[in-house]
Amino acid sequence: MDTWKQMMDWKRMAEEYFGDQFFAPNPAPSSEIRNENPLCNIYETAQEICCVLALPGLNRTDDVEVLVDPFKLTIQGKLSIPLDSYRLNTEEFQLGEFKREITLPERVHQDPVQAHYRKGLLFIRMLKDTRPGANQRKVNLHWVQE
Repeated sequence: MDTWKQMMDWKRMAEEYFGDQFFAPNPAPSSEIRNENPLCNIYETAQEICCVLALPGLNRTDDVEVLVDPFKLTIQGKLSIPLDSYRLNTEEFQLGEFKREITLPERVHQDPVQAHYRKGLLFIRMLKDTRPGANQRKVNLHWVQE
């Protein structure tokens, strides 16, 4: 059997198993992609959910916006370190604009929500909505006659 054919058969099988991008070079991450996901840990108790996001370089409360709906938390803003006289040599944590949407493990109340920033971490505490039926919504059925 031809060596080239064997190699192409192996490549085809690897792409079927691993996906079409298996042999594609890893593109350099663009600032749009890599800045949209600050790291997040989610903790919970029986009554509360606490999300902790790593946000080094947050300079003011106006640089971040926190939005809560019953099943989702959205955090967006801008991170920066003012070192204008320096040239960036190596970047391991991302700066610039970001947006992170987090699906919450349980339904939460939209009010009250507490958020505070300490030592590069944003803590967001939300109360769980434990009312019976809070996760259900009745849908009205409309009868359509032909």
